[in-house]
Amino acid sequence: MARRTKDEAEQTRSAILDAAERVFYRGGVARASLQEVAEDAGVTRGAVYWHFRNKIELLDAMAQRVLLPQEDILDQLAASDTRAPLEDLHRACRDGLKLMMNDPQRRRVFTILTQRCEYIEEMAPVMERRAACKGRMLDRFVRLFLRAQTLKQLAPGWPPRVAASTLQALMSGLIVNGLEGKPGRTLDRANAACLAAFFRTLGR
Repeated sequence: MARRTKDEAEQTRSAILDAAERVFYRGGVARASLQEVAEDAGVTRGAVYWHFRNKIELLDAMAQRVLLPQEDILDQLAASDTRAPLEDLHRACRDGLKLMMNDPQRRRVFTILTQRCEYIEEMAPVMERRAACKGRMLDRFVRLFLRAQTLKQLAPGWPPRVAASTLQALMSGLIVNGLEGKPGRTLDRANAACLAAFFRTLGR
């Protein structure tokens, strides 16, 4: 019985997160209410409050389900002794970007975070988490570019931190631009071409 209750609670939580995605995507975060989320999920408002203290906590949990899908890959790369850090990083970024652009759930969540949120004071916890994620990503990029520099594979005109910051800005821009277009091969090819052009400038 305890197992069933736990499973049911997890199913309810998942249904609430799915509903939050739909509600926030349709009308934005600021205008949405937890009552609206509850109705969309087919549960009571009390059930929503049982799992989430407020709308910001709900938004944060929703974002954490899909945020930065390439983090695990970059973790492995940064900790490895790869002899081709630029090639491996290029592939990881390309694959991560393709996944982001073609997965409907990830597109919805990133659209919410970049186009449906007003980053006012109450949103500080979400902003802090996003900043922490960006900081971790930048750190991984720097470590891989440092390895490329040690292996004499990085062009002298690209200090590792500058290269890392530029790549992060490029990835962010491609994601935001991609959310405004239609997913598919045309978008994938355009994004891949931008990444390829950048990485060509990095090698010796």
